[in-house]
Amino acid sequence: MARGKPTVYLDTNILSVLYYRGKDLRVSYQAQSTKEWWERERGLFQLYTSVIAEDELAQGKYPNQKKALAQAQRLGYLQVNATVRRYHQLYLIEGLVPESKPEDAIHLALAVVHNMDYLLTWNHAHLANVQVQERLRLLNVREGYRAPFLVSPDTIPRAMYGKDVRRG
Repeated sequence: MARGKPTVYLDTNILSVLYYRGKDLRVSYQAQSTKEWWERERGLFQLYTSVIAEDELAQGKYPNQKKALAQAQRLGYLQVNATVRRYHQLYLIEGLVPESKPEDAIHLALAVVHNMDYLLTWNHAHLANVQVQERLRLLNVREGYRAPFLVSPDTIPRAMYGKDVRRG
């Protein structure tokens, strides 16, 4: 994979919340923050998603579902391969992600195996938090992989605030 711009794997919730227009205050805040990042910062990054995210976006029925799916389909897709499947299982076995949340483990495995700089998500419970970040780093050091930074649109470095978006 070419290493021009920093790379970002988009979790399903980023694409769905980008088009959220409901009344839930927490999700409305996430939608606004995501939209701001999308409009002002995404051009500084190379964005990727996966068929896993597309499948999740296609589940159920919700407003602007077609827009979220269409946006996903315009992005590059990271491939699910044997190594991704192996790490998916490893993250579940090691308890990095709860066994009840296998989709979170596959998103994490995709970002790790494909050497993404960032995994962008609103999932603070199982992904974007300091405990998971440190456990992922330690596990990946043991396995010979670099861990992506697990971030939300609020915590990913933003050039508009004078931050360097490149990983050191």
